Amino acid sequence: MIDGIPVPAVETLTPVGLYIMLVLLLYFERIVPIGRLRAEQATTKYWRDVAETKQATIDQQAATIHILVDGTGKTVEKVMTTIQDKAGVDS
Repeated sequence: MIDGIPVPAVETLTPVGLYIMLVLLLYFERIVPIGRLRAEQATTKYWRDVAETKQATIDQQAATIHILVDGTGKTVEKVMTTIQDKAGVDS
């Protein structure tokens, strides 16, 4: 049975009826040509690769930002400590 078409009805169809049924199944996308399926798979693979590349870039940027922020924090701490030492302020 194909979506509500009983098997006995399919068995009694003429070649023209089978052709019309095939055209209707293709039109309503109940069956899909292999070329279209492969094109969709290629498109899906392309976007999956793009998403993976984007995520790798984001991860690299996050690691770089962490290193920069850590270095900036150490520099600020050193400068402030030096200023306090020069001013004679007790910590």
